[in-house]
Amino acid sequence: MLTSEQLQDIKQLQIRCENFDDINLKLNWDMLQNRNNKLDDFFYYEEDILIGFLALYGFGDTYELCGMVHPDHRRQHIFQDLFKQAILSLNNRTFHKLLINVPGTSTSGKGFLSSIEAAYDFTEYEMKWHEQPLTIESDQVSLRNASQKDIDYIIELDEKCFSVIHNDAVTYTKNLFKESGLGNLMIENNGQTVGKIRVQRLENQSGIYGFAIDPSFQSKGIGRTALSLTVLEEAKRTKDIFLDVAADNSTALKLYESSGFRTIYSQDYYRYPLR
Repeated sequence: MLTSEQLQDIKQLQIRCENFDDINLKLNWDMLQNRNNKLDDFFYYEEDILIGFLALYGFGDTYELCGMVHPDHRRQHIFQDLFKQAILSLNNRTFHKLLINVPGTSTSGKGFLSSIEAAYDFTEYEMKWHEQPLTIESDQVSLRNASQKDIDYIIELDEKCFSVIHNDAVTYTKNLFKESGLGNLMIENNGQTVGKIRVQRLENQSGIYGFAIDPSFQSKGIGRTALSLTVLEEAKRTKDIFLDVAADNSTALKLYESSGFRTIYSQDYYRYPLR
C-alpha cells in the first residue's frame, strides 16, 4: 500500500511533467490508490524530493509500464535505472506481455523507446465529452450495478469484444471487484443482460471505459442508448467526462464522436520483448 505522502509526491511530479511537456500521463490512479504489497512502484528521491517514478500495472498475464522524470533531472539515466529495476522485479513473475505506455506527443518518452528494443503495438485515444443534447432512443435499455454473478459474463465480453486473453480478463475483472465493485455496470435490453460499462469517478471528473455490447446485440441502437444514459447520469455529478477507445475500433470511435466526445490526446503502447 502506498502512503499518502508517496501518492502526493507522485501527483506533484505528474503535474510538473505534464505542464512542462504538455502531455497527459496515464498513471492509473485507481490502481495506485489500491496497491497491495507487490513491488510495483519504483521511486527515485533526491533530498526528500521525488524526481523519478515508474509504475507497473498487472492485468492478468500482461503488465503495463508508465513513468516520468522531473524535467530538471533528465539525461541522468534516472529512468533507465528505474526501468532496469522494474525488469528485474518481473523476472520473478509469470506473465506473457509487457507494454510500455507513452503519451503520443512525449519527446522524452519516444527518445527512451528508441534506446531499447520495443515495437509499436497500438494507440489508445482519450476523449472528452462536449455537452450536447442526447436522446434516449429506447426505453427498453437500462443500467444496473454489476454483482458477483456477472463476473463470468464480463470476462466473456472482454474476450469477445476486446480480444483479451482469458487469463487476463479473469484476473483483471476479479481484481476490479475485489478492490471495489462500485462503477461496474451491466447493460440490459428488455430485461436481458447484453453488455457492460465501467465508470470511474476521481475528484471532479468521470472516466468511462470497458464499454462493450455483446456482438449478437450490436447495431440495434442499444450501445448508443446505454452510452447516453451513462453520460447524462455522470453529467449530474461531475464537470468533465472522459473515455478511452483503441485506434482500430472505428465503430466505437464514430459512436463516441456522434455523442459529443472529442479526442484530446493519445497514448501509444509499445511491446517490450521478453527474454
